[in-house]
Amino acid sequence: MRTLAPEFSYPTLQHPDRHVWDFWYHFDPDTEIFHLFYLNADRSLVAQDQHHLSSQVGYATTKDFLTIEWVSDRVLGADPHGWDNTSIWSGDIIKVQGGFLMFYTSRNQATDDGMTQNVGVAFTHHIQSFDRWFRIPSIRIQPDAPYELHHVPEDLTINAWRDPFLFRHEEQIYMLLSAKDPNQQVGKKGAVALLKAKNNSFEHWEYLPPICQPGFYAEMEVPQLYRSGVDDYALVYSTWAKYDFAPTTEQSGGLQGFHSSSLFNFPAAAPEILLPETANLYACRIIPELNGEIIGFDITTGGIRRSGVQTGLQHVDRDFSSYSIDM
Repeated sequence: MRTLAPEFSYPTLQHPDRHVWDFWYHFDPDTEIFHLFYLNADRSLVAQDQHHLSSQVGYATTKDFLTIEWVSDRVLGADPHGWDNTSIWSGDIIKVQGGFLMFYTSRNQATDDGMTQNVGVAFTHHIQSFDRWFRIPSIRIQPDAPYELHHVPEDLTINAWRDPFLFRHEEQIYMLLSAKDPNQQVGKKGAVALLKAKNNSFEHWEYLPPICQPGFYAEMEVPQLYRSGVDDYALVYSTWAKYDFAPTTEQSGGLQGFHSSSLFNFPAAAPEILLPETANLYACRIIPELNGEIIGFDITTGGIRRSGVQTGLQHVDRDFSSYSIDM
């Protein structure tokens, strides 16, 4: 997972009115446009670190991450009448038969005090309706064994069950999630969960052992899986420096990763630092369409920025076009 030094300094793409952080995307090869979905909130909430409690999903487009069209700052928000009534957090988007599915994170104040995350799914028919999403109420993916089920009050961060990332392998659908491992000590429970879709249904999932459980992070956020060679895979994730207790990273935090020849097991060897927190980007995504460039949100100002660091990583199988969902 070799990284290259950045050659240019890139601008931060800031929304004219809103504070913007985590994003995910769909790339349309026909138009070569990146369709971005991003978390955003009122800028006045940032100083008190309250923006996470009011986050919603917006929609934007870009061809190069150098300029951006901010289409709408709200395409999916908390539903006061649903289980997902406590803001929306990071997600994933995939193309299926007849439309697109957006997997997203939310919480429920009434049943779990807003401290435990679940994953929901919304649907839209085509790219032209990316500013209009409809929830699928029957899908609510909750934490279950072998993962931590609820928030542990002594832990350094709230219970993680978020940031879904879907992929396929040998005709089977899988999903990664940022999770907590109950078998690790408090403060070092961060893990990456692995789920398998039962009968390739997006509604029912089998909970497999973690794909990675190193025992030295408070949390492993925004996990993603990529190819780094014919028989080599890269699992990347973000961690804040203050929650990074890996013995070899000197609490650098930022975007880190592990290699493995096995798609389903990433041993807790020395993690590779792809981009430290001092680079001032977080919740980074690898963009294979840009030679695996690392792009994240600007920690200081909010907004999305290219790093100039190219990893060369490529997509794993994320072709879900042969799968459908009953609507």
